[in-house]
Amino acid sequence: MKTDIDARWAISPGVRATYSEDGAVLLDINKGVCYSLNPVASRIWLTVDSCPSGITLDGIVGALGTHYGTPYQQLLADTEECLDSLRQLGLAHRNGRTASSPT
Repeated sequence: MKTDIDARWAISPGVRATYSEDGAVLLDINKGVCYSLNPVASRIWLTVDSCPSGITLDGIVGALGTHYGTPYQQLLADTEECLDSLRQLGLAHRNGRTASSPT
């Protein structure tokens, strides 16, 4: 999945998070389902959650880069994969369109 560079990611309404040193637990209060996140996915979630008006993929990767010594391209690919999983589960969403969408 290649995300539109201008797309902004945000947390879906009705999702709550609890953090620990092991990551995070998300509760989708609408579905009554819990999900667990590892520490890296938890950091992605926290970065998106801290920007209520939304944050771009590049903004997320930039914030993560201050915590991890991972090369940018690897961090970008891993972040896109995590965000896509969160989107498919209905936990996060983005505005804009995917790069493969017709204009």
